[in-house]
Amino acid sequence: MKERGYVIRGIYETHLQGSNLEQSVRFYESLGLVIDYISKRRRIAFIVFNKYSEHETMLGLWEIKSDEQLSKRHIAFNVSLEDLLKAKEWLAERGIESKAVFGRDGSEPIVHASDPAAAIYFNDPDGNELEFYARIPGESRVVVSTAFLSEWNNS
Repeated sequence: MKERGYVIRGIYETHLQGSNLEQSVRFYESLGLVIDYISKRRRIAFIVFNKYSEHETMLGLWEIKSDEQLSKRHIAFNVSLEDLLKAKEWLAERGIESKAVFGRDGSEPIVHASDPAAAIYFNDPDGNELEFYARIPGESRVVVSTAFLSEWNNS
């Protein structure tokens, strides 16, 4: 095995851009996330997961200036399979629609066969693509197309 030297253990921090900080804060709070800090001067808010642990992770929400181009991103949130199975309805209660991905409509979770994991996708108000992602039991598979979770479970 080749020696790897310095080993990256995970992502500590990532950021999303938005057109309106207050709108972004309301949206992410509607997902049950708690804003840890807001800087009105710099127009940024921080959400911290697993604070003060070795698994601490931070999400920054940056408001862009009116003359700047928004750069959309993708973030996947790790959730339990039990919560993922209720995610479509839970999102709908908050006025958020799941979206079509990989040729499948957003009617139910899809499966990433290489992991395996199930996921539901949706957008924030600025079009950043968000994903609820949950590992599922079983082995990875080679597939021709993306399956819905119900199809995966029945195959």
